[in-house]
Amino acid sequence: MRFVATAVLLSCALASSVSAQVVNGGFEAPGTGFQSVSNGQTFGNWTNLGPTDIEFVHAVPNGSLPNLQFSAFEGQYWIDLVGVGSPSAITQAITGLEVGGRYRISWAQAGNVWGGNFAFTMQVLWNGNVVAENTQTHGGSNGQFMNWQQRFVDVTANDTGGPNQLTFRATTGINARGAALDAVSIALIPAPGAAALLAVAGLAATRRRRAV
Repeated sequence: MRFVATAVLLSCALASSVSAQVVNGGFEAPGTGFQSVSNGQTFGNWTNLGPTDIEFVHAVPNGSLPNLQFSAFEGQYWIDLVGVGSPSAITQAITGLEVGGRYRISWAQAGNVWGGNFAFTMQVLWNGNVVAENTQTHGGSNGQFMNWQQRFVDVTANDTGGPNQLTFRATTGINARGAALDAVSIALIPAPGAAALLAVAGLAATRRRRAV
């Protein structure tokens, strides 16, 4: 009974600390179609850090972009980090994180395929520090072959209790062809002791039910 009570308390604590989330991590809002976002503009809870435009790409049929309707990793929208200009970045302040807590940031990465092969590199920054960098080469001019890759990086929330800044920045790209981003999320990584205790408590509860 003591294990079950402890598990309930831990579950409540974990639930409160994972209430933080990336707002509009799938870029589905506001859902108003293709949108070019200028340097310094905030759109759909993301702010473009520039230096030039980024694009909310709407995955719907387009005669100039074969199979665009199949290009999103999830939903109907994704981000091209090079709009009409040069490699740029988007950012969002993440609130509600547990002070000093460990979190896993997950995202899907690809590259704009409508053109020849190109090496698209994207960095992930956490509170201004580069915590991940990945490069993918794409080509083929067909939205069915975006070759999305699911990626993740573990980070630590700041110890001030204030917002944590999450940024995705393209470092390569050409006009209207850049790194592609979708399905951004964040989740608490339970401390090893807490996870083990929850597992033991769950096992104890299962055995008790079987005994009854």
